[in-house]
Amino acid sequence: MLTQVSFTTEETLKNKALEKAKSQGITLKALLIYAMRGFVDGKIALSIDVSEEPEVEELVFADKDINVKAKKLAKLLR
Repeated sequence: MLTQVSFTTEETLKNKALEKAKSQGITLKALLIYAMRGFVDGKIALSIDVSEEPEVEELVFADKDINVKAKKLAKLLR
């Protein structure tokens, strides 16, 4: 069974990827399918490197229990 994937991206990025794919003799569709397969098969890995601590706004919940649990979670994430 096939399905359709649709997303938006910057036009310049799409055009550059399309141009590079064409220069290598493949379609943009093929490139994206290969990329998804590689990711699923573990051949492509992504990571996020945060060199600075991100800004996080403080959330205050009306429910005391949620506030206590949120503070515990925040401590675990540090």
